[in-house]
Amino acid sequence: MKKYAPMLMMIMVLAVTILALRQFRSQEGSLLGQPAPEFTLNDFEGNPVSLSDLRGKVVLLNFWSAACPPCREKMPALQRIYEDLQTRGFTMLAINVNDRPQDALKYLTDNGYTFPALKDADLTVARMYAVTGIPKTLILDKNGTIRDVRLGPAAEATLRRMIEEWL
Repeated sequence: MKKYAPMLMMIMVLAVTILALRQFRSQEGSLLGQPAPEFTLNDFEGNPVSLSDLRGKVVLLNFWSAACPPCREKMPALQRIYEDLQTRGFTMLAINVNDRPQDALKYLTDNGYTFPALKDADLTVARMYAVTGIPKTLILDKNGTIRDVRLGPAAEATLRRMIEEWL
């Protein structure tokens, strides 16, 4: 029996994970088609940025942390998308959660990321958007309606298709 204990434990963890992911997916699905909750957060220089100021643009919201490997993996693609589409009525807000501000800023600076990045220090916005894991990405249309929600990494081509559908 001891021989099978690690395997049984892995199966139990997998089952709990699958059930939890189903719950997370149902929360994400409830956001689709809804108006994006309004918020104002400061960027890393202390300047306030309000979601309402971006009406008329397709907006990608990306909740991330420098300590999150899948988040770091996704960042170069987000930078390329931002550079390629920002002149076509697109912008993004990279909303940092769980990092000390100096660590997040160092990560962004060291990697040359130029997209707008905000700090959600008390996780107020993360709660508004039902962030249960990161990275979490939402696409808002020009009217501020949530059109797509993704938990976890997404391929660059997939993100581009999601955005271009609403440009």
